[in-house]
Amino acid sequence: MTVVSTLGHRFLVVWAGQTVSAIGSSLSGVGVAVYVFLETGSAAWLGLLTALAALPYVVTGPFMGLVDRFPRRTVMIAADAVAAVGPVVALGLALTGRLAVWHLAVAGLIAALGDSIQVPAAQAAVPALVPPAALGRANGLVQLGPAVGVVIGPALATPVVAWWGIEAILLIDVATFLVAVTATSLVRFGDATDPTGAPPVDDDGSWRTMWAWLSSTGRPLLVMLTVSMVVNLCTSFFNVASVALATDVAGPARAGLVFAAGGVAMVVGSLIVGTRGIPRRRVRAAGVSLAVAGIGAVIVGSHPSLQVLIVGTVVLMASIPVLNAIGATLYHERVPTSMQGRVFGMRSAIARALIPVGSLAAGVLVSRVAAPTMSDGGVGARWFGPLIGVGAERGSALVVVAVGVAIASIGTWVARSWVAGALDGDADAPAPALTAGVPVA
Repeated sequence: MTVVSTLGHRFLVVWAGQTVSAIGSSLSGVGVAVYVFLETGSAAWLGLLTALAALPYVVTGPFMGLVDRFPRRTVMIAADAVAAVGPVVALGLALTGRLAVWHLAVAGLIAALGDSIQVPAAQAAVPALVPPAALGRANGLVQLGPAVGVVIGPALATPVVAWWGIEAILLIDVATFLVAVTATSLVRFGDATDPTGAPPVDDDGSWRTMWAWLSSTGRPLLVMLTVSMVVNLCTSFFNVASVALATDVAGPARAGLVFAAGGVAMVVGSLIVGTRGIPRRRVRAAGVSLAVAGIGAVIVGSHPSLQVLIVGTVVLMASIPVLNAIGATLYHERVPTSMQGRVFGMRSAIARALIPVGSLAAGVLVSRVAAPTMSDGGVGARWFGPLIGVGAERGSALVVVAVGVAIASIGTWVARSWVAGALDGDADAPAPALTAGVPVA
Protein backbone atom coordinates (compact mmCIF):
# COMPACT_ATOMS: atom_id res chain seq x y z
CA MET A 1 0.00 0.00 0.00
CA THR A 2 1.49 3.36 -1.02
CA VAL A 3 1.79 6.42 1.18
CA VAL A 4 -0.71 8.24 -1.05
CA SER A 5 -3.35 5.56 -0.68
CA THR A 6 -2.75 5.32 3.08
CA LEU A 7 -2.93 9.04 3.80
CA GLY A 8 -5.40 10.04 1.09
CA HIS A 9 -5.39 12.93 -1.34
CA ARG A 10 -7.25 15.30 1.00
CA PHE A 11 -4.47 15.23 3.59
CA LEU A 12 -1.72 15.44 0.98
CA VAL A 13 -3.24 18.52 -0.67
CA VAL A 14 -3.57 20.36 2.65
CA TRP A 15 -0.17 19.11 3.79
CA ALA A 16 1.50 20.32 0.58
CA GLY A 17 0.04 23.80 1.04
CA GLN A 18 1.08 23.94 4.69
CA THR A 19 4.57 22.68 3.83
CA VAL A 20 5.08 25.38 1.20
CA SER A 21 3.85 27.98 3.70
CA ALA A 22 6.21 26.71 6.42
CA ILE A 23 9.18 26.92 4.05
CA GLY A 24 8.18 30.44 3.02
CA SER A 25 7.80 31.49 6.65
CA SER A 26 11.24 30.14 7.49
CA LEU A 27 12.80 31.97 4.55
CA SER A 28 10.95 35.14 5.52
CA GLY A 29 11.97 34.90 9.17
CA VAL A 30 15.67 34.60 8.36
CA GLY A 31 15.49 37.18 5.57
CA VAL A 32 13.77 39.79 7.74
CA ALA A 33 16.28 39.18 10.53
CA VAL A 34 19.19 39.66 8.10
CA TYR A 35 17.65 42.83 6.66
CA VAL A 36 16.94 44.30 10.10
CA PHE A 37 20.46 43.59 11.31
CA LEU A 38 21.97 45.13 8.18
CA GLU A 39 19.78 48.22 8.57
CA THR A 40 20.29 48.74 12.30
CA GLY A 41 23.49 46.89 13.19
CA SER A 42 21.79 46.11 16.50
CA ALA A 43 21.22 42.68 18.04
CA ALA A 44 18.59 44.31 20.26
CA TRP A 45 16.26 44.59 17.25
CA LEU A 46 16.74 40.87 16.58
CA GLY A 47 15.82 40.13 20.19
CA LEU A 48 12.71 42.28 19.82
CA LEU A 49 11.67 40.42 16.66
CA THR A 50 12.08 37.08 18.46
CA ALA A 51 10.07 38.25 21.47
CA LEU A 52 7.24 39.65 19.32
CA ALA A 53 7.07 36.40 17.35
CA ALA A 54 6.65 34.41 20.57
CA LEU A 55 4.23 36.77 22.33
CA PRO A 56 0.99 35.90 20.44
CA TYR A 57 1.34 32.21 21.28
CA VAL A 58 1.04 33.18 24.94
CA VAL A 59 -1.60 35.91 24.83
CA THR A 60 -3.96 34.04 22.49
CA GLY A 61 -4.17 31.09 24.88
CA PRO A 62 -7.53 32.12 26.37
CA PHE A 63 -9.02 32.23 22.86
CA MET A 64 -7.98 28.72 21.84
CA GLY A 65 -11.48 27.54 22.62
CA LEU A 66 -12.46 29.14 19.30
CA VAL A 67 -10.47 26.45 17.53
CA ASP A 68 -12.80 23.86 19.05
CA ARG A 69 -16.02 25.85 18.54
CA PHE A 70 -15.69 26.34 14.78
CA PRO A 71 -14.82 23.98 11.91
CA ARG A 72 -11.06 23.42 11.69
CA ARG A 73 -10.99 24.33 7.99
CA THR A 74 -12.71 27.68 8.62
CA VAL A 75 -10.32 28.53 11.45
CA MET A 76 -7.25 27.59 9.37
CA ILE A 77 -8.30 29.78 6.43
CA ALA A 78 -9.24 32.73 8.64
CA ALA A 79 -6.02 32.49 10.65
CA ASP A 80 -3.89 32.27 7.49
CA ALA A 81 -5.68 35.36 6.17
CA VAL A 82 -4.85 37.26 9.37
CA ALA A 83 -1.24 36.08 9.26
CA ALA A 84 -0.89 37.35 5.69
CA VAL A 85 -1.97 40.90 6.60
CA GLY A 86 1.39 41.83 8.10
CA PRO A 87 3.56 40.74 5.14
CA VAL A 88 1.09 42.22 2.63
CA VAL A 89 1.14 45.65 4.30
CA ALA A 90 4.94 45.50 4.72
CA LEU A 91 5.33 44.58 1.04
CA GLY A 92 3.18 47.55 0.01
CA LEU A 93 5.27 49.89 2.15
CA ALA A 94 8.51 48.45 0.74
CA LEU A 95 7.36 48.84 -2.86
CA THR A 96 6.46 52.49 -2.21
CA GLY A 97 9.76 53.19 -0.44
CA ARG A 98 8.18 53.87 2.97
CA LEU A 99 9.21 50.72 4.85
CA ALA A 100 10.80 51.24 8.27
CA VAL A 101 12.27 48.63 10.59
CA TRP A 102 9.45 49.02 13.09
CA HIS A 103 6.98 48.19 10.31
CA LEU A 104 8.62 44.77 10.01
CA ALA A 105 8.36 44.25 13.76
CA VAL A 106 4.62 44.98 13.67
CA ALA A 107 4.20 42.80 10.57
CA GLY A 108 5.95 39.94 12.37
CA LEU A 109 3.66 40.37 15.36
CA ILE A 110 0.54 40.21 13.16
CA ALA A 111 1.85 37.16 11.29
CA ALA A 112 2.60 35.40 14.57
CA LEU A 113 -0.88 36.29 15.81
CA GLY A 114 -2.45 34.44 12.88
CA ASP A 115 -0.01 31.54 13.19
CA SER A 116 -0.77 31.13 16.89
CA ILE A 117 -4.34 30.23 15.93
CA GLN A 118 -3.61 28.46 12.64
CA VAL A 119 -0.98 26.03 13.96
CA PRO A 120 -3.17 24.43 16.68
CA ALA A 121 -6.11 24.31 14.25
CA ALA A 122 -3.99 22.56 11.61
CA GLN A 123 -2.68 20.06 14.16
CA ALA A 124 -6.18 19.34 15.44
CA ALA A 125 -7.44 18.92 11.86
CA VAL A 126 -5.22 15.93 11.02
CA PRO A 127 -7.69 13.30 12.36
CA ALA A 128 -10.36 14.78 10.05
CA LEU A 129 -8.14 14.17 7.00
CA VAL A 130 -6.65 10.71 7.56
CA PRO A 131 -7.87 7.40 8.98
CA PRO A 132 -6.82 6.62 12.58
CA ALA A 133 -4.23 4.04 11.47
CA ALA A 134 -2.39 6.69 9.41
CA LEU A 135 -2.02 9.32 12.15
CA GLY A 136 1.62 8.47 12.85
CA ARG A 137 2.65 8.79 9.21
CA ALA A 138 0.68 11.98 8.76
CA ASN A 139 2.25 13.59 11.81
CA GLY A 140 5.67 12.54 10.55
CA LEU A 141 5.13 14.30 7.22
CA VAL A 142 3.85 17.41 9.01
CA GLN A 143 7.42 17.88 10.34
CA LEU A 144 8.83 18.08 6.81
CA GLY A 145 8.00 21.73 6.09
CA PRO A 146 9.80 23.17 9.14
CA ALA A 147 12.70 20.75 8.54
CA VAL A 148 13.17 21.85 4.93
CA GLY A 149 12.89 25.45 6.14
CA VAL A 150 15.81 24.87 8.51
CA VAL A 151 17.92 23.76 5.56
CA ILE A 152 17.05 26.29 2.87
CA GLY A 153 16.02 29.30 4.97
CA PRO A 154 19.53 30.34 6.11
CA ALA A 155 21.04 29.26 2.77
CA LEU A 156 18.72 31.31 0.55
CA ALA A 157 17.58 34.22 2.70
CA THR A 158 20.86 36.13 2.73
CA PRO A 159 21.50 36.03 -1.05
CA VAL A 160 17.85 36.89 -1.78
CA VAL A 161 18.06 39.97 0.46
CA ALA A 162 21.44 40.93 -1.03
CA TRP A 163 20.37 40.55 -4.67
CA TRP A 164 16.71 41.53 -4.73
CA GLY A 165 16.06 43.25 -1.41
CA ILE A 166 13.48 42.76 1.31
CA GLU A 167 10.69 43.12 -1.26
CA ALA A 168 11.54 39.68 -2.71
CA ILE A 169 11.44 38.06 0.74
CA LEU A 170 8.05 39.59 1.53
CA LEU A 171 6.68 38.61 -1.89
CA ILE A 172 7.71 34.99 -1.32
CA ASP A 173 6.07 35.04 2.11
CA VAL A 174 2.78 36.36 0.70
CA ALA A 175 2.84 33.89 -2.21
CA THR A 176 3.31 30.92 0.11
CA PHE A 177 0.42 32.12 2.29
CA LEU A 178 -1.77 32.13 -0.83
CA VAL A 179 -0.69 28.59 -1.68
CA ALA A 180 -1.64 27.38 1.80
CA VAL A 181 -5.05 29.10 1.81
CA THR A 182 -5.84 27.83 -1.70
CA ALA A 183 -4.92 24.25 -0.83
CA THR A 184 -7.03 24.29 2.34
CA SER A 185 -9.97 25.88 0.51
CA LEU A 186 -9.98 23.14 -2.13
CA VAL A 187 -10.38 20.30 0.38
CA ARG A 188 -13.56 19.28 2.16
CA PHE A 189 -12.69 18.14 5.67
CA GLY A 190 -14.38 15.07 7.11
CA ASP A 191 -15.57 14.47 10.65
CA ALA A 192 -12.72 13.62 13.01
CA THR A 193 -13.15 10.17 14.52
CA ASP A 194 -11.97 9.14 17.96
CA PRO A 195 -9.27 6.46 17.43
CA THR A 196 -9.93 5.03 20.91
CA GLY A 197 -13.59 4.43 20.18
CA ALA A 198 -14.53 6.23 23.38
CA PRO A 199 -17.85 8.08 23.52
CA PRO A 200 -17.83 11.88 23.21
CA VAL A 201 -17.09 13.79 26.40
CA ASP A 202 -19.33 16.32 28.05
CA ASP A 203 -17.38 19.35 26.87
CA ASP A 204 -18.64 22.92 27.03
CA GLY A 205 -15.63 24.27 25.13
CA SER A 206 -14.08 25.96 28.18
CA TRP A 207 -10.57 25.75 29.58
CA ARG A 208 -12.03 24.63 32.90
CA THR A 209 -13.46 21.48 31.34
CA MET A 210 -10.23 20.71 29.52
CA TRP A 211 -8.17 21.08 32.70
CA ALA A 212 -10.64 18.92 34.62
CA TRP A 213 -10.18 16.16 32.04
CA LEU A 214 -6.37 16.48 31.99
CA SER A 215 -6.18 16.49 35.79
CA SER A 216 -8.18 13.28 36.14
CA THR A 217 -8.69 10.96 33.21
CA GLY A 218 -5.92 12.49 31.12
CA ARG A 219 -3.35 12.68 33.93
CA PRO A 220 -0.71 10.65 31.99
CA LEU A 221 -0.99 13.17 29.16
CA LEU A 222 -0.59 16.03 31.63
CA VAL A 223 2.66 14.41 32.78
CA MET A 224 3.82 14.19 29.17
CA LEU A 225 2.91 17.84 28.70
CA THR A 226 5.07 18.71 31.72
CA VAL A 227 7.94 16.66 30.30
CA SER A 228 7.58 18.52 27.02
CA MET A 229 7.73 21.84 28.86
CA VAL A 230 10.97 20.89 30.66
CA VAL A 231 12.55 19.56 27.46
CA ASN A 232 11.64 22.75 25.59
CA LEU A 233 13.34 24.78 28.30
CA CYS A 234 16.45 22.61 28.02
CA THR A 235 16.35 22.98 24.24
CA SER A 236 16.35 26.77 24.47
CA PHE A 237 19.59 26.53 26.50
CA PHE A 238 21.05 24.20 23.89
CA ASN A 239 20.13 26.49 21.00
CA VAL A 240 22.04 29.45 22.42
CA ALA A 241 25.04 27.47 23.65
CA SER A 242 25.36 25.43 20.45
CA VAL A 243 25.49 28.56 18.26
CA ALA A 244 28.30 29.94 20.41
CA LEU A 245 30.05 26.56 20.39
CA ALA A 246 29.82 26.09 16.61
CA THR A 247 31.13 29.61 16.03
CA ASP A 248 34.05 29.07 18.43
CA VAL A 249 35.02 25.70 16.99
CA ALA A 250 34.28 26.07 13.28
CA GLY A 251 34.49 29.83 12.83
CA PRO A 252 31.75 32.07 11.41
CA ALA A 253 32.34 30.89 7.84
CA ARG A 254 31.81 27.18 8.57
CA ALA A 255 29.42 27.26 11.53
CA GLY A 256 26.47 27.13 9.15
CA LEU A 257 27.58 23.67 8.00
CA VAL A 258 26.66 22.28 11.40
CA PHE A 259 23.10 23.58 11.29
CA ALA A 260 22.67 22.65 7.63
CA ALA A 261 23.63 19.07 8.48
CA GLY A 262 21.12 19.12 11.32
CA GLY A 263 18.42 20.39 8.97
CA VAL A 264 19.13 17.59 6.49
CA ALA A 265 18.88 15.09 9.35
CA MET A 266 15.47 16.52 10.24
CA VAL A 267 14.30 16.17 6.65
CA VAL A 268 15.44 12.54 6.51
CA GLY A 269 13.81 11.80 9.87
CA SER A 270 10.54 13.36 8.70
CA LEU A 271 10.51 11.31 5.52
CA ILE A 272 11.24 8.07 7.39
CA VAL A 273 8.45 8.65 9.91
CA GLY A 274 6.14 9.80 7.13
CA THR A 275 6.62 6.56 5.20
CA ARG A 276 7.12 4.00 8.00
CA GLY A 277 4.99 5.47 10.77
CA ILE A 278 5.79 5.38 14.50
CA PRO A 279 6.14 2.44 16.94
CA ARG A 280 3.05 1.13 18.70
CA ARG A 281 4.69 1.71 22.07
CA ARG A 282 4.41 5.45 21.66
CA VAL A 283 5.71 6.65 25.03
CA ARG A 284 8.60 4.20 25.20
CA ALA A 285 9.64 5.24 21.71
CA ALA A 286 9.43 8.90 22.76
CA GLY A 287 11.61 8.17 25.77
CA VAL A 288 14.21 6.38 23.66
CA SER A 289 14.18 9.24 21.11
CA LEU A 290 14.69 11.76 23.90
CA ALA A 291 17.61 9.74 25.23
CA VAL A 292 19.14 9.61 21.74
CA ALA A 293 18.70 13.39 21.39
CA GLY A 294 20.47 13.85 24.75
CA ILE A 295 23.33 11.63 23.61
CA GLY A 296 23.61 13.72 20.46
CA ALA A 297 23.92 16.88 22.56
CA VAL A 298 26.64 15.28 24.69
CA ILE A 299 28.54 14.38 21.52
CA VAL A 300 28.24 17.99 20.30
CA GLY A 301 29.99 19.31 23.39
CA SER A 302 32.45 16.47 23.90
CA HIS A 303 35.30 17.60 21.63
CA PRO A 304 36.25 20.85 19.82
CA SER A 305 36.05 19.42 16.32
CA LEU A 306 33.84 20.36 13.36
CA GLN A 307 33.33 16.68 12.51
CA VAL A 308 32.23 15.87 16.06
CA LEU A 309 29.86 18.85 16.05
CA ILE A 310 28.24 17.64 12.83
CA VAL A 311 27.87 14.04 14.03
CA GLY A 312 26.31 15.09 17.34
CA THR A 313 23.97 17.58 15.66
CA VAL A 314 22.81 15.00 13.13
CA VAL A 315 22.07 12.47 15.91
CA LEU A 316 20.12 15.07 17.87
CA MET A 317 18.19 16.64 15.01
CA ALA A 318 17.22 13.31 13.40
CA SER A 319 15.28 12.43 16.57
CA ILE A 320 13.21 15.63 16.59
CA PRO A 321 10.71 14.64 13.85
CA VAL A 322 10.20 11.31 15.62
CA LEU A 323 9.51 13.05 18.92
CA ASN A 324 7.15 15.58 17.37
CA ALA A 325 5.24 12.93 15.42
CA ILE A 326 4.86 10.70 18.48
CA GLY A 327 3.72 13.62 20.64
CA ALA A 328 1.12 14.79 18.14
CA THR A 329 -0.16 11.26 17.57
CA LEU A 330 -0.49 10.62 21.30
CA TYR A 331 -2.67 13.69 21.72
CA HIS A 332 -4.69 12.84 18.61
CA GLU A 333 -5.32 9.33 19.89
CA ARG A 334 -5.97 10.15 23.53
CA VAL A 335 -7.45 13.64 23.80
CA PRO A 336 -11.17 13.89 23.00
CA THR A 337 -11.64 15.42 19.55
CA SER A 338 -13.62 18.36 20.94
CA MET A 339 -10.64 19.42 23.13
CA GLN A 340 -7.75 19.03 20.72
CA GLY A 341 -7.65 22.66 19.58
CA ARG A 342 -7.19 23.87 23.16
CA VAL A 343 -4.63 21.19 23.98
CA PHE A 344 -2.50 21.85 20.90
CA GLY A 345 -2.82 25.60 21.52
CA MET A 346 -1.57 25.13 25.06
CA ARG A 347 1.37 23.03 23.84
CA SER A 348 2.36 25.72 21.35
CA ALA A 349 2.03 28.47 23.95
CA ILE A 350 4.25 26.63 26.42
CA ALA A 351 6.90 25.89 23.80
CA ARG A 352 7.02 29.46 22.49
CA ALA A 353 6.83 31.12 25.91
CA LEU A 354 9.92 29.34 27.17
CA ILE A 355 12.09 30.24 24.16
CA PRO A 356 12.85 33.86 25.16
CA VAL A 357 13.07 32.95 28.86
CA GLY A 358 15.49 30.09 28.30
CA SER A 359 17.48 31.98 25.68
CA LEU A 360 18.03 34.94 28.00
CA ALA A 361 19.02 32.69 30.89
CA ALA A 362 21.32 30.65 28.64
CA GLY A 363 23.19 33.73 27.46
CA VAL A 364 23.88 34.75 31.04
CA LEU A 365 24.82 31.19 32.04
CA VAL A 366 27.30 30.74 29.19
CA SER A 367 29.01 34.14 29.47
CA ARG A 368 28.89 34.80 33.21
CA VAL A 369 29.13 31.33 34.75
CA ALA A 370 30.27 28.58 32.39
CA ALA A 371 32.99 30.49 30.54
CA PRO A 372 34.78 31.71 33.70
CA THR A 373 34.58 28.33 35.39
CA MET A 374 36.11 26.57 32.36
CA SER A 375 39.01 29.04 32.15
CA ASP A 376 42.45 27.95 33.32
CA GLY A 377 42.30 27.49 37.07
CA GLY A 378 38.51 27.44 37.24
CA VAL A 379 36.59 24.79 39.12
CA GLY A 380 34.94 23.53 35.95
CA ALA A 381 38.29 23.27 34.20
CA ARG A 382 39.61 21.02 36.98
CA TRP A 383 36.53 18.79 37.04
CA PHE A 384 35.47 18.65 33.41
CA GLY A 385 38.55 19.83 31.54
CA PRO A 386 39.97 16.31 31.11
CA LEU A 387 36.71 15.31 29.41
CA ILE A 388 35.78 18.26 27.18
CA GLY A 389 38.82 20.54 27.17
CA VAL A 390 39.87 23.71 28.97
CA GLY A 391 39.37 27.36 28.15
CA ALA A 392 36.68 30.02 28.37
CA GLU A 393 35.40 28.98 24.94
CA ARG A 394 34.58 25.53 26.39
CA GLY A 395 31.99 27.13 28.67
CA SER A 396 29.36 26.74 25.97
CA ALA A 397 30.44 23.10 25.56
CA LEU A 398 29.85 22.53 29.28
CA VAL A 399 26.31 23.89 28.99
CA VAL A 400 25.61 21.75 25.91
CA VAL A 401 26.84 18.59 27.66
CA ALA A 402 24.83 19.39 30.79
CA VAL A 403 21.69 19.87 28.68
CA GLY A 404 22.38 16.58 26.90
CA VAL A 405 22.72 14.69 30.18
CA ALA A 406 19.48 16.25 31.45
CA ILE A 407 17.52 15.37 28.29
CA ALA A 408 18.90 11.81 28.19
CA SER A 409 17.96 11.34 31.86
CA ILE A 410 14.43 12.60 31.21
CA GLY A 411 14.11 10.28 28.23
CA THR A 412 15.26 7.28 30.27
CA TRP A 413 12.71 8.08 32.96
CA VAL A 414 9.91 8.48 30.41
CA ALA A 415 10.66 5.11 28.79
CA ARG A 416 10.61 3.34 32.18
CA SER A 417 7.88 5.34 33.92
CA TRP A 418 4.31 4.48 34.87
CA VAL A 419 3.21 6.87 32.13
CA ALA A 420 4.60 4.50 29.50
CA GLY A 421 2.67 1.64 31.05
CA ALA A 422 -0.53 3.69 31.27
CA LEU A 423 -0.46 4.94 27.68
CA ASP A 424 1.30 2.14 25.79
CA GLY A 425 -0.46 -0.85 27.27
CA ASP A 426 0.11 -4.14 25.42
CA ALA A 427 1.90 -3.48 22.14
CA ASP A 428 0.27 -6.54 20.59
CA ALA A 429 -3.25 -5.39 21.40
CA PRO A 430 -5.23 -2.28 20.44
CA ALA A 431 -4.22 0.73 22.54
CA PRO A 432 -6.48 0.95 25.62
CA ALA A 433 -8.93 3.83 25.62
CA LEU A 434 -8.77 6.39 28.37
CA THR A 435 -12.10 6.88 30.09
CA ALA A 436 -13.88 9.71 28.37
CA GLY A 437 -15.85 11.09 31.27
CA VAL A 438 -15.12 14.64 32.46
CA PRO A 439 -15.88 15.55 36.07
CA VAL A 440 -17.87 18.75 36.26
CA ALA A 441 -17.05 20.96 39.21
